[in-house]
Amino acid sequence: MLTEQSVLAQEQETALSHFGLADLNPFIQKLIEISGEDYEQVCVLIKLNKRPVFFHAGVATTNENNVWIAKKEHTVDQFDHSSLYEKLIYTENPAQFYQDSGLSPKDYAIVGGGLPIIVENTGIVGSLIISGLTDTGDHDLGYRTLLAYKSSLN
Repeated sequence: MLTEQSVLAQEQETALSHFGLADLNPFIQKLIEISGEDYEQVCVLIKLNKRPVFFHAGVATTNENNVWIAKKEHTVDQFDHSSLYEKLIYTENPAQFYQDSGLSPKDYAIVGGGLPIIVENTGIVGSLIISGLTDTGDHDLGYRTLLAYKSSLN
């Protein structure tokens, strides 16, 4: 079971040596390889420096997935951590997140599937947002993709 500390460790574990537009196509190929048949079950948004640079809507997705993508994206952008991390902080009382932050559940979601893209010695350079599986499934797909891409860089 994931904890706040294990999700923070995952964020550091997946820090890449570099990530820019030139990495986009090989990263997407790694995502397709890792996700297998699930690729058509998900929507994926990749952002670099807050700029959307890739979007995929699988054939089994709907506009609801796009709504979740936006909410997870806002959460990662606001807090500089994975959306699952924010969920784990507020596991006992999710409504407290909205009270503490003053943010709206119409615009933010504390569910898994939004992950920061981190470059070593630089920090967060983008985000990977996935919607279509369970929230922990979305997070796990993102984590495994970042980890596999990192391994391919070595």
